[in-house]
Amino acid sequence: MLDFDLQVERFITVLGLNMSVNTAKAYRSDLRLLKLHFVLAGYDCVLPPEDQSAFHELETSIARNGYRLSKTSRKHLDSFTVDLKRVTADDLVGYFLFLKDTLGYAQSTLNRKIVAVRRFFTYLAKHKLIPDLGIIGDLETKTVRRDEAPKHLSSEEAFEFLDAVKRHGCPRDYAMFLIMVSMGLRVSEVTSMNIDSIGPNVDFYQVVGAKGGKTRHLPVPDAVKEAVADYMKIRPHDQAKGQHRLALFLGNKYTRITSRAVQQKIKEYAELTDLPESKKIMLSPHKLRHTFATALYVNGEDLRTLMRLLGHENISTTTIYTHVDKDKLMASLEKNPFAG
Repeated sequence: MLDFDLQVERFITVLGLNMSVNTAKAYRSDLRLLKLHFVLAGYDCVLPPEDQSAFHELETSIARNGYRLSKTSRKHLDSFTVDLKRVTADDLVGYFLFLKDTLGYAQSTLNRKIVAVRRFFTYLAKHKLIPDLGIIGDLETKTVRRDEAPKHLSSEEAFEFLDAVKRHGCPRDYAMFLIMVSMGLRVSEVTSMNIDSIGPNVDFYQVVGAKGGKTRHLPVPDAVKEAVADYMKIRPHDQAKGQHRLALFLGNKYTRITSRAVQQKIKEYAELTDLPESKKIMLSPHKLRHTFATALYVNGEDLRTLMRLLGHENISTTTIYTHVDKDKLMASLEKNPFAG
């Protein structure tokens, strides 16, 4: 468990050595607001206190003070624990969309809060408290807007990437990345797969490593079954020891592959493609997940189904994919008998 409050205070201490007191104070305030959102939204990263009335008292105190943190509400908020290891990129994107669309924050204010969150998670990654910076890959100033696309590959670009993996890589890597593109799994959900997760007779994969320990069932494409079967023919079964024998995807040391290793592989294969340089730089496991979701939405999938497939807790997170609504609305002209 990586305690939110403890790490914020350590971050602020380090920050205070190089910045003004007012800047450090503003960062603490911005990060406290992030925690408040996690608690009030009931995210899985939140561990409530034993006092069951704490949530009601916090909510009441916040409402009484015009939804601003008072001394009393801060005390109630401090009684909740947030585990940073359970916070996801989707949680952070959902938070900033909430600030913009529900609370109506100006873009300049959002930019400042985005910088605070990015610096905090950069600090955590620098001190190896979180695996990498993938969690803040979608948090860029001036880009948390509902009318803009989350960065992703087009269908043609995704096929080009997969083709590079197939031509230059190994069956393990092709199976991993095909699963990400065609099933929309988080990288942690892919690395937690076991050897019995997907087989020729498995039509639905139960994601047991889902966010917050929840499960969801995803249809398994035939192409994924074939790719996994090809990999299983060469998987080094005998070399894996102990609990790693169950892991579907093994790393170089015959242990369960890590998220960091998957991220590195994506970068290596991206360099072997003819993708634009901007796409090569931004490509990550989470961008492959965006590619999956955008492709489904463009081809007519409804938001509720997409929400279930992605394992989102809140529909507000899934609505980031409505950036393609303009294209869908223009396409509807063809169906309109009066448009001519």
